[in-house]
Amino acid sequence: MADSERIPCPVCGEKIVATASVCRFCGEQVGEGGPSREEGDSTGGVIPYKNMPALIGYYCGVFSIIPCFPIGLVALVLGIMGLKRAKQHPEVKGKAHAWIGIIVGGFFGLVYTGLTVLVIISAAMGQ
Repeated sequence: MADSERIPCPVCGEKIVATASVCRFCGEQVGEGGPSREEGDSTGGVIPYKNMPALIGYYCGVFSIIPCFPIGLVALVLGIMGLKRAKQHPEVKGKAHAWIGIIVGGFFGLVYTGLTVLVIISAAMGQ
């Protein structure tokens, strides 16, 4: 069979026959009855696994509630990167996750950074 008659499986990426209905490598249905790239994962696209900066920024934002200011700042940066990626590639989704990383991570990152600076200043003045 010629290589032009083969296409990559949308799930595993292995080359399969263009007319195949099931991938012989991963067993997933492909073609009209198979998964589409816009669906996302088994949660229907709720988890933006194709937009890692947005997803990691989201989790860093959530965990930035714990007093450790660098996590919030990381969430802020990754959230911005996730928004840019979602704008460039709308099929990857993740805008809500990116915004949560930006807002929550940015807020707590700034709060804990400010508190750290205040503690350092008060400790220096106390000497």
